[in-house]
Amino acid sequence: MIYHSAKIKRTIVIHLSMGEDVLESIKAVIAREGIKSGLVLTGYGTLDIARFHYITHTNLPPNDEFKVIRGPLELTGMHGVIADGEPHIHFTFSDMEQAYGGHLEPGCRTLYLCDIVLAELEDVDMSFVVDPVTKLRGLTLTPRIEEPGVKVEVEDARNVRIVKD
Repeated sequence: MIYHSAKIKRTIVIHLSMGEDVLESIKAVIAREGIKSGLVLTGYGTLDIARFHYITHTNLPPNDEFKVIRGPLELTGMHGVIADGEPHIHFTFSDMEQAYGGHLEPGCRTLYLCDIVLAELEDVDMSFVVDPVTKLRGLTLTPRIEEPGVKVEVEDARNVRIVKD
């Protein structure tokens, strides 16, 4: 386990209108605002197209199945992380019959509106690195230490060390 506390530097609220791509819009705001490490705190709205993937079994390596559902759809929840300036977002949505969930992909299109809240973090750098055991990309947290003679070394997703000269 790796963990580190971090402070929220600022929050950013995004409002999307009809026809806007949810993931591409989030990526554009992240790039424009220069966010390297952060959180997708929440999101809700309506979609006319949902494109996502989910895992299909419990073995390694995982197998992802991609799906497209056409609306009208309610976007009932969204959350995730921003690491190295790239979002990794999971979401839930529903039609009149059932609920769905998975990893948000490009092509999810706003029907009427979507509202999303991001948080930029300070005191920590988040990145995705390959886990030596599972061979999957996993989240690694590197504390930002601004102290002379102290550095942080990231070996892999399971090994982060603080080294004093």
